[in-house]
Amino acid sequence: AVSVARHSGAPVPLARRSVDYDGLAGLLPQADWLVLACPLTSATRNLVDRDALAALPAHAMVVNVARGHVIDEAALIESLRAGRLAGAFLDVFQEEPLPPSSALWDLPNVIVTPHSAGFSDGNAARVRGLFVANFNRWLAGEPLGNRNIA
Repeated sequence: AVSVARHSGAPVPLARRSVDYDGLAGLLPQADWLVLACPLTSATRNLVDRDALAALPAHAMVVNVARGHVIDEAALIESLRAGRLAGAFLDVFQEEPLPPSSALWDLPNVIVTPHSAGFSDGNAARVRGLFVANFNRWLAGEPLGNRNIA
């Protein structure tokens, strides 16, 4: 079952638990996977700090497709090196592009990928379509679509 931490803490359909970001610590000890897909805001900067990483079980995996500054990268590297985390799948970093000197390149329990989903086939057409649809809604005085980001 999936548990969700989000800005509002509003219930997410089919989620076992939904909490706000302050409640994240209560979810971590039971997590098999920690998937970060949030925007970078003042509330999410260093959301996953040294204490949060320490609360995860040693078998847990971290996936960060959000922003690099959502997680304390130095603490993540320490946890991965020490075996306090099973692994990490990362496509965002505190410094991008990821410097050749980063320890993340050489850790056997890390997969590094480029943060490039925006360059996927058809993405430009999808973005144009969303813009045009919202522009037409705005012209008609209707609520804009895709606003439920909390």
